[in-house]
Amino acid sequence: MKRKQQAKTQRVYTYLEFLTLYPCCSASHKRELEDIARHALRTDFVGSAEVPKNFNAITYGDLDDLRSATASEDPIAESIKIILKLDMRSIYEANCMEVFGFSNFCREELSRINNLFATIKVNYSLEEVSAGVHDLDFGSFGVLDWYARRMGMTNQNDVRDVAWIRIYNCMKNDCAQNNFERRLQKQYMQR
Repeated sequence: MKRKQQAKTQRVYTYLEFLTLYPCCSASHKRELEDIARHALRTDFVGSAEVPKNFNAITYGDLDDLRSATASEDPIAESIKIILKLDMRSIYEANCMEVFGFSNFCREELSRINNLFATIKVNYSLEEVSAGVHDLDFGSFGVLDWYARRMGMTNQNDVRDVAWIRIYNCMKNDCAQNNFERRLQKQYMQR
């Protein structure tokens, strides 16, 4: 009964209030709050913005911006701004548990997406590796440039508006085709 009573009277803090009060907490209370934040679940909304079920519909540009959000002053708020298109004031006025739930959800989705991209591998020969094929990894711009050339686009920035899953599927298909051609070429050489 006492627990139910506490839950009813427990105050809901905004994200800004949390950030303001957190430094004033004792070390043990900080650990407790961090544990609660780490286990916050995805909610349907953060403030007035609806949270997507997954990140399959976000653009490659949004995905790229999320990578650079980690270097911002407030990576959690920046990720919400990127995905949910909320202004900073709305983010800081949102329920802190909604914000932390989104942050955890965002981390899980990015991990899932990164794991998908990691499965795409070209089987390079020893000669290609020793010649430095791995030096040809040009990061995000390399992906933008590759997709633009593949699709006949003249401006790499237009690729930022394409859903990342479409780019992933093209990469996956090209990789499978490339690996097939390598295996076929090897069989021809062995004949």
